Amino acid sequence: MVAINANSRSRGAWTAVLLTLLAITTTVSSFGIIQPTSRSIGRPSTRLSAAPRPKPFDPSYKAKPPTYNKQTSLWQPSPETELQPYGPFGSFLRGGPAPFVIRSLKPDDYDQAVFKYMAQTSCSRAEAQGNMDAFFNNGADWAYQKSEEARGRPQVDYTELKPQQAVLVITWALIVTPFIGRCAYLIAFGEHGWGVTIDDVFNF
Repeated sequence: MVAINANSRSRGAWTAVLLTLLAITTTVSSFGIIQPTSRSIGRPSTRLSAAPRPKPFDPSYKAKPPTYNKQTSLWQPSPETELQPYGPFGSFLRGGPAPFVIRSLKPDDYDQAVFKYMAQTSCSRAEAQGNMDAFFNNGADWAYQKSEEARGRPQVDYTELKPQQAVLVITWALIVTPFIGRCAYLIAFGEHGWGVTIDDVFNF
């Protein structure tokens, strides 16, 4: 009997792990692919996978761009570089969990990517942050969009906070993901296992 209970608990734990991974994967896939958060982000060797070089959305921006310091191997903002237009939560609303996580865990790497993009395109910091949020969310889609823009297609304003996108992000973060997590917990450790019902989910 002890062995059976132990096996049952083991299966329940593995079920919880698998369902939790499924919940995370489902959430992330709703916004795009999380890009690597290595120390190379934003460094000179970083390639943003868009050729030719992207053009700024606002060509009227004329502030002096950041410069690359060969001694420190870092991009440095110029005296004319503006302050951050929005924080990590703004990145979350625009690009979903991937840029939010990168910006929260490695803010210096995020800033380096932003400064490099500003230097490459002579764009504002707001435009650079919007593009990096889109890049970290789904680099392949971002690169494809830039290649289409190079062919004459309309440019996308990544600085714009779209209400529909913000609602989608908040819905997944506050409703869908907790619901999947609750189901995973009940299936793994509840009395009914896979026979869990809606009443069980909302019975706290």
